[in-house]
Amino acid sequence: MDTGREYGKPGPVARCGFGPGSGRACEDWTVRILHLVGRSHHRGAERFAQDLAVELDRVGHSNRLLAIGPGHEGGTESDIETLTSAVRQHPGVLLRAALGIRRDLRDRPADVVLAHGGSAVQAAVLAAIGSGPPVVYQLILSMPSAERGRVWHWWWSQVLARTSAAVALTRPLATEIQDLGLRSPVRIIPNARRAETFEHLDRAECAAKLRAELGLAPDTPLVGFVGHFVGQKRPDVAVDVISQLGGIPDAHLVMVGSGPLLPAVEAQVAAAGLVGRVSFLGHRQDVEALLCGLDVLILTSDDEGMPGVAIEAQMAGCPVVSFPVGGVDEVLDPGISGEVLADHSVDAMARSVAELLASPGRLREMSTAARHHSRRFAMDVVVTEYESLLGEVLGGEKGS
Repeated sequence: MDTGREYGKPGPVARCGFGPGSGRACEDWTVRILHLVGRSHHRGAERFAQDLAVELDRVGHSNRLLAIGPGHEGGTESDIETLTSAVRQHPGVLLRAALGIRRDLRDRPADVVLAHGGSAVQAAVLAAIGSGPPVVYQLILSMPSAERGRVWHWWWSQVLARTSAAVALTRPLATEIQDLGLRSPVRIIPNARRAETFEHLDRAECAAKLRAELGLAPDTPLVGFVGHFVGQKRPDVAVDVISQLGGIPDAHLVMVGSGPLLPAVEAQVAAAGLVGRVSFLGHRQDVEALLCGLDVLILTSDDEGMPGVAIEAQMAGCPVVSFPVGGVDEVLDPGISGEVLADHSVDAMARSVAELLASPGRLREMSTAARHHSRRFAMDVVVTEYESLLGEVLGGEKGS
């Protein structure tokens, strides 16, 4: 990150009284942190890593980001350097990335590597063999192991044995990684976003601006899907939902994102006769403003850890209707700031969305509740937990 100071020349690392839940005990406690992410794009884990780096910078640490490779479509972001040019991250790519990390650390030393996701932790552990800095693994998605083979289990036992600590977004994820063999400390710290990005947003202004951009009437009900167009996110289900809102024929679906399934979803919209009721906005840098302008966001994924887009929607005051995935029932206050359905029924989601769109008063109440509830997922709240964990790791590695 561009923090206004030269990386590699931080203040001293304090060795005093910095333990779990104690807060920041020493004003001169400064750590050089390398955030390793999977891809050079501004989505999901990468967005979280950037926000965390900014917040850790703000409280006095030194942070930078490296990505194993480019985004899913081969593009890169100027503020996230890449170690390889490979889109597909197979074992050979992870080894090349590990060698790149070792070279990079010789020039720009780090006290700790914070690896965001499975690909990142594998490359980080390979790079740290011998004399590298400790590695902290942020587990993002579930790693079901029941159907995995012996080689997979052996490999992950080696990775976890060389991991100094782990962060899990939810308790089930923490239990899962411990069952897989992690013996080092695991801390449950929720997903988060920088609240400052959303505080200035006015929903009436956002709504008017978005509808004007789309060429829609000011009172058009807007339902949103925001995510990567891949199988896990199920953008096709979002189209199915809008097609079943027969009682609200003017409801409009706003789809934000790109990915390999985009052409198929566009064809699905055309085949269903929904061309005039669906807008594709592609990848956008102003997602917070778009969420602020929506009436309802739908989360149609098959699987999530703790969905960041739901946190962003809540911070923007946008009620969410979600399938029961990951930690979404923690992100939302079910029945108060959004709805978490009992199963993955498209019919149930369509009914829930229709009921909310028909109740403007309830939507306003949910919007207010969403902004209030989202405060617990603000980055300035969770950053103290990361500081505490880093203090534990470095104290254990370097002594006190």
